[in-house]
Amino acid sequence: MAFNWVTLKEEMRKDAEFRIEKTKEKQILWQNEKTYHYFAATFEELNAIVCRVEGFSKCEYQMYQVEATTAHIGRGSEWGVIPAFPTEQYLDVLKPYDDQEQVTTRQLFCFEVRSAVVGEHQGELQLWINGRLEESLVLELDVVVQQLSQEEPFGLELWQYPFAVARYYGIEEQDYFKATHLAKIKESLVRYRQAGGDVIVTAILHDPWNHQTYDAYPSLIKWQQTATGFTFDFSWFDQYVALNLDVGITKKIKCFSMLPWEDKIYYWNQQGELQQEQYPVGSSEWQTIWGQFLTAFVAHIETKGWFEKTYIAIDERPAETLQHVIALLEQYPSSSGERLKLSCAMDYQNFDETLLDQIADVSIGQSHLGSREIFQRLCASRRQKGLFTSIYNCVGDYPSLFLYSSPYETQWVLWNAVSYGSDGFLRWALDAWVEAPLENASHWYWESGDPFLIYPHEPGEKEAYLSIRYQKLLEVMTQICQYKQLKAQEPASVAELDDYLSTLFFPESIENPYGARIAKENTSHEAIRLAMETIKQLLNEATIAVVGGLLK
Repeated sequence: MAFNWVTLKEEMRKDAEFRIEKTKEKQILWQNEKTYHYFAATFEELNAIVCRVEGFSKCEYQMYQVEATTAHIGRGSEWGVIPAFPTEQYLDVLKPYDDQEQVTTRQLFCFEVRSAVVGEHQGELQLWINGRLEESLVLELDVVVQQLSQEEPFGLELWQYPFAVARYYGIEEQDYFKATHLAKIKESLVRYRQAGGDVIVTAILHDPWNHQTYDAYPSLIKWQQTATGFTFDFSWFDQYVALNLDVGITKKIKCFSMLPWEDKIYYWNQQGELQQEQYPVGSSEWQTIWGQFLTAFVAHIETKGWFEKTYIAIDERPAETLQHVIALLEQYPSSSGERLKLSCAMDYQNFDETLLDQIADVSIGQSHLGSREIFQRLCASRRQKGLFTSIYNCVGDYPSLFLYSSPYETQWVLWNAVSYGSDGFLRWALDAWVEAPLENASHWYWESGDPFLIYPHEPGEKEAYLSIRYQKLLEVMTQICQYKQLKAQEPASVAELDDYLSTLFFPESIENPYGARIAKENTSHEAIRLAMETIKQLLNEATIAVVGGLLK
């Protein structure tokens, strides 16, 4: 029998052997900072086990059991067809532990704990077998006098999919955005907000991404053709935005898209049928139909008080098409003469500075970053102009946030964005669930796990399940906020961490036989883990220096 703290393996397969941590240093925490600890119980034969928590009287804590989902190890190419690639079972789903006896030979747990009370805290995680206490693990926490400010210095944008939520929980169209649907959507949004999510993502046109996800994404704004033009029903849009604002997701409303896939525009005709048209960008037809939309849209969001936080959002598109969008937006300003802001994902190296300056919110793909120093200068220059620059990670990237990715890749991806001087991080998607993600997370196009970072819950539960990948994202977002707060409070405290980030390596990758991007060498996994541990250690040292007044 073994009952041990464990370090997460580079591949969290169900049959992987856990690496044992022989020692565990006392954890240094800020007030209310959540910390996560993994431990495992393994046996040579079946045993009836229960894990219990003792102590931590001045702490808040939650125990999770980690369960597996199946996933293929490649990247597909045919719409709707799950490729016949080899599959693995990956330990990724964090389900609240119900303290009920389980008969097992192996179980992985995650313990989440925090405290607002300054000082030392200690408790035990106990293993009970057949009703008898067998072993315990001691965890010590040292909470210091340091709190995160309410200001969030690093943006997080994860795309949300309310129609995937509806399909999974069996909500029919006539009940979209009514009480039950809104309650289920809120479960995802609360998880998003917990990580610092601050961007509302909406579709202002039917299926702007060409139904690449398992579920289509109908427009939140209904386009209705009439004898004289179009009318627009904003009911779903208003309900969805209001729900996000109520949850605390308040900074931006991004609206996709005036440049939809293959220039397809969908609307309902007078007979109640969904129609599709294609209008070349910049054509008179394109300008007319989007002019009607913008007239109604700008007036509506002004009435709602949302104009200042609303952006027309564009996926990767060439410069010449973006110029048509900018020119049209100029023709439909607000009552005070301002045009709608623009948000674009792009390879910045293909755009001149004049055009970039007209885009308020730019996100650059991880694979397009180029020189760290040049990108840092770009971000700094845009910040001085009041413009926002983030980095996004997506399909085909390594390191990444796929099911087969090392859990530490999640942390590397975000710290790499920080090292490049970006203002935030963007990733699709939060909850674009496949058919049954708790059983099989495979998608027909993308690497498994790519479309979602949280899981739907089972009947009887009230919160969306976290993934290990998302738990790592929660952890690193807190670390980044700590780093930026310390840097503003006492720059010298993070000087060594700054130096380390300036040399953060970009690990090499290759394509596996099934089209997925993976590490070129297995040693890259270990190198990433050690890099993240170094960052955490340097951050702890900076905290101690500031709290202890060692820099005075």
